[in-house]
Amino acid sequence: MLMKVIKNILFWVATISLVIAIALVALTRLGGVEFRAVATGSMTPEIPVGSLVVVVPTAAENIQIGDDITFVTKGDIVVTHRVVAIDREKNEFTTWGIANARSAVDAPSRYENIIGVVKLHIPGAGMLLVWLSTLQAKILVATGIVALYLLYCIVRIVGRKDEPINANENNKPSSDA
Repeated sequence: MLMKVIKNILFWVATISLVIAIALVALTRLGGVEFRAVATGSMTPEIPVGSLVVVVPTAAENIQIGDDITFVTKGDIVVTHRVVAIDREKNEFTTWGIANARSAVDAPSRYENIIGVVKLHIPGAGMLLVWLSTLQAKILVATGIVALYLLYCIVRIVGRKDEPINANENNKPSSDA
């Protein structure tokens, strides 16, 4: 019985891990959703350093004042700040890092520099994203998932040896009477 429980746990942990990994890759490839780690404190305390932000591509016309957007600056730096003004005629957003002085708004950013709107942030999870972006982490995660499946197969084989070959044979009356 214990082997069956262990076998089921191994199978489902490995399967769920694989599904999550595939779903995250599919979201970024198919939907354009981006996962980014917050590296500076300009949006603290609402979005602390080390947070994971989920950025969803959004048409510039649908972005409103108060939205937190991720965009590329003229210096090719990716930034997440809050929209404080919109100039629809010039196709520009003015943004502000809420931890900065209110007078320290950013230079306007053109519509074409917008990556998307932040729909979700998870404090601390950005550090995991940074780690998972390394080759070593990708190899380790893939190896871990494969190892779980192999362990599941081993437990399944060992569990079979403990079970009778045919449970019905033990219950049949003997014909040698």
